[in-house]
Amino acid sequence: MRKFLLIFIVCLISIVSFSEFRELVFRSDEKTGLDIPQVFTFSELLDKFGEDFDANWYSLRIKDVNDKDIVYQITDMDSNDRISSDDLISFCFKGEARLVVSDDFDMDVLHFDSNFEVLNDDDSYIVNNKNFSFKISNKGLISFISFDGNEGNIFNEIGTARVAGWSGSSYYIDGKLGKHVENTSNGFSVKSLKVSDPGAVSISVKSVLTYDDLPGFNQEIVSTVFYTGDVVVNNKFYFTNYVDLMKLQVMATNPLLSMDDSSLHILPVFRRLVWAEQLGIRSVDYWKQRDSIKFFNDIPYIAFNAGEANSPLWWGASYLFGSMENFRANYSDKLNIATVEILPTKPVIYSDFKKFIMGSSWMYESREFRDGFFRWMPDEFNLYEPTKGVFNGTSDQEIGDNLMMKFKAGDIVEFDRIYSVYGTKNVKNIFEFLNNRSLEIQSVTIK
Repeated sequence: MRKFLLIFIVCLISIVSFSEFRELVFRSDEKTGLDIPQVFTFSELLDKFGEDFDANWYSLRIKDVNDKDIVYQITDMDSNDRISSDDLISFCFKGEARLVVSDDFDMDVLHFDSNFEVLNDDDSYIVNNKNFSFKISNKGLISFISFDGNEGNIFNEIGTARVAGWSGSSYYIDGKLGKHVENTSNGFSVKSLKVSDPGAVSISVKSVLTYDDLPGFNQEIVSTVFYTGDVVVNNKFYFTNYVDLMKLQVMATNPLLSMDDSSLHILPVFRRLVWAEQLGIRSVDYWKQRDSIKFFNDIPYIAFNAGEANSPLWWGASYLFGSMENFRANYSDKLNIATVEILPTKPVIYSDFKKFIMGSSWMYESREFRDGFFRWMPDEFNLYEPTKGVFNGTSDQEIGDNLMMKFKAGDIVEFDRIYSVYGTKNVKNIFEFLNNRSLEIQSVTIK
């Protein structure tokens, strides 16, 4: 009887002390051999794991296919010295990784040596990594100032927005739009700015900005710069009042051109381009007419001097009202650098013309990678049969009834983007590399 009781007690202790764990498996279609950046809030992680598990978040580990630890980082974004919903977990992986969490509260977080050094520079910060340096402005914008031994304006104001709208609009009351105003994030007021402690994987910046001319308009930028040279940006616009907008775009400015004016602008052929539709031709033929098509393995892609407007059908932009594609880049063969924008998910395009035009599209103008909502419909729409009569000018009534974006308190618009700086001296074909890089980033699955 005593023996049976002893065995029962041992089994009971084993059951009680046995800890549970849960895991998320990350997989990607590896193509370039480069690390793929990942960043999540702990609120997002909780949603993925479910609330029925008493997780000790300090037990979190990232494992590779050989069950070895992958370097990770927990960033205390709200500075409360404990893990909470807005804090960030960041790591990089290739092929496959497992994020494992236990309910064993005896486990503690792992610590790794930092890959960054942060220096104060008047009202901004300079951050150094062994391969690159960047500046964090007092608005929370990221600008690369050195990369692989090259110094200068490499890629500027990552995270900035361009916004235009009607200050004091009373259109719903009396049909009056009010005063038209336009500005970028550099002209906004700073409500808060947080630069995280440097870590082994990344450094994060969170800023909240307001636009005084548009009361109720707020921009929240969370940018995470990885040791890889990738910057993951979440741009959230939230509204606490009624606001009328005609333009809401996110941007990165001056990619490479001040250092090499022979840089090429490279991207996949647009699946849809208004200028081509107005001429009744394919998008690839529009660019062929401008001697701006190159081929890789019989796949056409667009390439032209990044500082030129490239003979647009109308207006001065190199392109606008173009479908959002997997990536675009400015590439310097002289510097062996590519400055890149990658979309984390493959964008959809709409067959309905109005829905396409009124949605988010790409623009390259004034040496800026711009994308987002652009509601200015020029008179040139009525000069071409395919777009004739779709929009009826820019009277106050046409703008107020059909073009303007009307936001109310509680509305939120988000843009997720990845901006990167890559050394390309070992890349035989830049289009193949960028295409593969975007595809492997978009291929990430979490189960």
